[in-house]
Amino acid sequence: MSNIDRTGPKGATGRKREANESDRATSTPAMLAAREAAVLAREQAADLREEAADLRDQVADQREEVIRTAERRAHGDTQLLEANEHLVVAAIRSQTMAEVAKHAAVQMSLKAERDFLTGLPNRALLADRLAQSITLARRHGKRVALLYLDLDNFKDINDSLGHSVGDQVLQSTAKRLEGCVRHSDTVSRQGGDEFVVLLSEVEAMQDAAGAAEKLVKAMAEPHLIVGHRLTVTLSIGISLYPDDAMDADAVLRNADTAMYHAKRNGRNSYKRFTPEMNAHLVAT
Repeated sequence: MSNIDRTGPKGATGRKREANESDRATSTPAMLAAREAAVLAREQAADLREEAADLRDQVADQREEVIRTAERRAHGDTQLLEANEHLVVAAIRSQTMAEVAKHAAVQMSLKAERDFLTGLPNRALLADRLAQSITLARRHGKRVALLYLDLDNFKDINDSLGHSVGDQVLQSTAKRLEGCVRHSDTVSRQGGDEFVVLLSEVEAMQDAAGAAEKLVKAMAEPHLIVGHRLTVTLSIGISLYPDDAMDADAVLRNADTAMYHAKRNGRNSYKRFTPEMNAHLVAT
């Protein structure tokens, strides 16, 4: 009976067991490394997700900031537009007020220097223009002629037809007188039915006499006033600078004296001032 050797299988089994243990021993570090790599990959993926989330948050914050900036800019533009509109309105209002003030000043000046009934220069404006004319005449070697006019028998018109008709006669007279002189000359109303014509820079007495004749002829045409055909004549006195006087007051006074003599000598005529006229007035 032979002995059965049982060591062989046992040895094989042992070798198999040892081989299995050896495989486990050699595979464990690789598996650990793989697992660690997988964990690391998951951690890196998580970090990437967090970074992506942070980036999305930053983009969202930037988008909100852009929107807020645009809103602020739009609000600022609106405020700027409103401020510009207010500025324009204020400028227009200021300009309007300035124009109103200027117009008021012009109107006040006109009232201060113009006759309220005829619109002609009054005494104050005539005095200023006469002084200027004398200054220019002295500088240029010219003469200045002053014609003092008075309407003949004007009181009869007021008494018979009323002051309203008389006022219209004065207005009609003013227009005719202005139509007889140059633009550089001045027609002024002194008050009542008295007017003055200032002829600047004339050459000689003949120029003043020609103007006086023209005025007398123009006034000879009837005035048609509210159905009335009224004939009005003039008495005119003439004084010249520097021939008859050396200053404005004396020129005006002498012309008034000459007008008085024209009226005394039949009216509807003109007289030039002479020194004898003053002596005659003293005597009378």
